[in-house]
Amino acid sequence: MTKRLIEIDDELLAAARDELNTAGIADTVRSALRLAAARSARVRQVEWLMSGGMADLHDSDARAQIWR
Repeated sequence: MTKRLIEIDDELLAAARDELNTAGIADTVRSALRLAAARSARVRQVEWLMSGGMADLHDSDARAQIWR
């Protein structure tokens, strides 16, 4: 883990803390980063599904590649 010195908008931090129900700055930032990463992964999954990704699961070779 790397320590970083950044400027954070106090009102935005307070709003995020309230929304995420976190106790401190570090917890709030970590939770927000986790949520952003998870959201990005969900978006990629939906795009994959919408582009016909499920069809690839019928082919065992393609399925093996997908799960790697």
